[in-house]
This record gives sequence, structure tokens and C-alpha cells, in this order.
Amino acid sequence: MTPKVLSLTLLSASLAAAGLSAASTALADESHLPDEPIRFVTPYPAGGSHSLHAGIITAVGEEFLGRPLISVIRGGGGGAVAAAEVAGSTPDGSMLLFGDPTINSLRPQVEDLPYAMEDFVPVARINYSAAIFVTTPDQPFQTIGELVEYAADNPDDLVYSSDNRNGWTYTVFEMLKSTADVEMRGVELGGGGPAVTQLLGGNTMAYAGDASVVGEHLEAGTLTGLCVTDIERSDAYPEIPTCQEEGYDVVFQFWRGVMAPAGTPDEVIAELSDGFERMTQSEGFLRLISQIGSGIQFQGHEEFAESLAAEQAALREAYLGE
Repeated sequence: MTPKVLSLTLLSASLAAAGLSAASTALADESHLPDEPIRFVTPYPAGGSHSLHAGIITAVGEEFLGRPLISVIRGGGGGAVAAAEVAGSTPDGSMLLFGDPTINSLRPQVEDLPYAMEDFVPVARINYSAAIFVTTPDQPFQTIGELVEYAADNPDDLVYSSDNRNGWTYTVFEMLKSTADVEMRGVELGGGGPAVTQLLGGNTMAYAGDASVVGEHLEAGTLTGLCVTDIERSDAYPEIPTCQEEGYDVVFQFWRGVMAPAGTPDEVIAELSDGFERMTQSEGFLRLISQIGSGIQFQGHEEFAESLAAEQAALREAYLGE
């Protein structure tokens, strides 16, 4: 590279950086947010779908929110530790929970937890995913039908990796056991990362989780996809049938969304929602998300609030009959 070309390249990079800095400064000057970094709390251990998504969000979020985002991994209690911490934080936008339907819709209604559903207000839904049932190539079953047959012939001998009681993996396996009328035993491991590690290590026989966690292993051939818990096949893995196609009515879509403590001012919620929406429309963010096999199904705070209330009511009726 000639000195002239090098100089022009460096100048372009400097101008781009200056533009980004100016944009972030302008956002900060007009902001209702506190003048400090935003702590973005992931409620599960590292290596799962939540931490993978959160890593991308915190890497690019400053450009769109005008504040640095700090990724905080706070596993424990199946997400309850993180949820309680955020619920008790100052409601000013400086600490946010990366929530989901089990933490924010199901478990507070059926368990005695140190927080309530009403302790949070929705900011933005980022996306949702179906679970993929998987096993290793050395297991005696290589389809979901064969897994069910094995479980029927060997009651309680089939041991699978689970997350937490009333968590995502827990729920879809309970749905499968109910619809297939079989028994299996789950080992609660706290999150997708540890769950896959135990499966690959031969300590469990099956798992169901997000493409961002199992995708690289599907592509490497170290895991076999059995079925997906959606109404249609995954674009990323079209060879894997839906559970419904295989004769098992197991449909469950797991959203990931940003939640703020109750009492956060409306103008702060609106500002955060707008910032996350711009982020999900940016080429850089979309490119990174696609690399972990995910997409975007964004909802702003008002639409998200409506869908969240409907989900909470449906789960209340399903689990409590109310």
C-alpha cells in the first residue's frame, strides 16, 4: 500500500470513528438516561443463547443508545437471582434484564420467587426462537419417534439435559412427555451451555435448545437434530422436521426481550425502545445475529406490552385454570 493510499485509508477510518463518536455524543446530549453505562443483565450462565445474544447487543448497542452497555452474566436460581437484582435496582434505565417467557411470564405465577411479574415493564422484544430437540450420533435413537419409542421401552432410563424447573428446555420436554405419554428424567443444569456440554460428554442422552447453542454442533455432525418446536421448519436447518410433522404436538417459541424495573419513567422506556429498534435494523447487528443462526422479530414497548400481557394470561389459564 502506498503512503498516499494509506493516508487516505487512515483518514477515512478517522472520519468514520468521528462520525460514530459524534452520533453517540448527540444521543447522550438529548438523552433521558443517566450519564453512566447501562448494565445489561443476562440471567443464565455463559455459553447459552441468552449470553450469545447479549454479547452482540452489548458490543454494538452504544451507537444506538448513546451509552456503553456492560454485559453482566448473573446465573443462579434459574434466572431468579438476576431478575430479583434488576427488579430491586433504581428504575432509571441504568440496569436492564434480558428477559424471557419463563422468567417474566411463567415462573412468577407458579413459584414463590423473590420478584413478581409486576416488578418489570417491557422495553423491547428482540426476537424469538423455537427449540431444536437434539441427540448425539451414538445414541440408539436418531429421530424423535425413535426417542419416544426408546423412552416407552425403557421407562425413566432416558436422561436428558434440562435447564431449570419451568425453564424453556424443561417445558418442551414436559410437553413431549405429555403428548407422547412417556417418562424421561431431566438433569437441571442451569443453562444451555452446561446442558450441551453434558450431552456431548455422554452424561445425558438428549437436549432441546436454541440454534445459537446447538447449531455449530449440528453443522459439525456432533449433534443430530430430531425436530423443532415451531409450526414450520427452520430456514437455517430445513432438513429437521417440526415436531408436529413427526406426530407430536409440541410448539413453543421462546422470546428474548429487554425488561426494565417497574417505575422506570415512560420517556426512558420510549428512548430505550427506539434505540433497540434502530439497533435491530442495522447491517452490522443483523450480520452478527445471523452468524449464530438467529433472526429478528422486533416489537417496540407498546406492542411488546400487549403480547406479553396476552402470554401471561394464557399461561395463567393453562397452569392455574384462572
